[in-house]
Amino acid sequence: MQFPMILISTARAMGNLSIQRQQSALYGACLSSAGGAGVLYSGGDADLLAARCDGLLLSGGGDIHPARFGQNIASHRLSIDPIRDEEEQALFHAFFTRGKPILGICRGIQAVNVFLGGTLRQHIEGHGQSCHKVRCAPRLAALVGAAPTVNSYHHQAVGAVAPSLHAAAWAEDGTVEALLHDSAPILGVQWHPERMAPPLCEDVAGANHLAVFRWLCERC
Repeated sequence: MQFPMILISTARAMGNLSIQRQQSALYGACLSSAGGAGVLYSGGDADLLAARCDGLLLSGGGDIHPARFGQNIASHRLSIDPIRDEEEQALFHAFFTRGKPILGICRGIQAVNVFLGGTLRQHIEGHGQSCHKVRCAPRLAALVGAAPTVNSYHHQAVGAVAPSLHAAAWAEDGTVEALLHDSAPILGVQWHPERMAPPLCEDVAGANHLAVFRWLCERC
């Protein structure tokens, strides 16, 4: 059986000789455990990559520039990279128009929402480097349970939900923690399931969210 090939978006950092690409090895490890094969994005034509790869994982990282959702910068805590925003928007639309599955994690859920016409809250308190419970709608509860405890490493969050998406999980303070597309195979989660996949990583004792990666691989 051939493993589906999943393209994983990457962060950018300046190197001594050129811009470097970086990403957590946990994404690839989780995809491998879920029956897929992860490949890291290092630039290139989005349409060509979408034609060759079976699915897209929009990974965690810095913040999306508020101009992408019609706002001015209102928080000094933003860490933005407009080039990554542009790259990921091109990748998203290339995979989306082909009907291929897309999983957004942390920054990735925010990107999915913005690219489909939603907005973000530029800064919220109480969600950085912590764990908390979320309440899940039935479709997501089938993957991770109705009220799981999840990790939290973000300070931006989903604001107005894009018209073609609907909220699928909420934190106790009402923050949207997951999104599902109304008809396309698109899922976004605000937490980091790759850090809740023992024995690879176990931020939350006893929690296993490898099913999120299986969701992506099974739809390829």
